Amino acid sequence: MDEIKLGIIQHRGLRAEELLNNQLLKDAFAHLETEYLKAWKATKVRDTEAREKLWQAIQIVGIIQQHLKVFVRDGGIAAEDLRRLSEEAERKNVRNRN
Repeated sequence: MDEIKLGIIQHRGLRAEELLNNQLLKDAFAHLETEYLKAWKATKVRDTEAREKLWQAIQIVGIIQQHLKVFVRDGGIAAEDLRRLSEEAERKNVRNRN
C-alpha cells in the first residue's frame, strides 16, 4: 500500500478515535440504546414486527461503534506501516550517502 493511502487510513483512525472518546457521541449512543430498549419493552405482545425492528436498531448502534473501533485499529496499523516505511527510506538514504 502506498504512503498516501496509509496516511488516509491513519487519519481516519485518528478521527474515529476522537469520535469514540467524544462524550457527546457516547451519550448519543447510550441514549439511542436506552430509547430503543424502552420502546421494545413497550411493544404489544403481538407486535413482533416492531420488536424485530427495534432489536435491529439496537444492534445497529453496536455495529456503528464496532466500525469506528475497526477504523482505529486499522489507523494504528497504518501508522506502524508508515513508521517502518520511513525507517526503511532513512536507511536507504544513509547507505546511499556512504
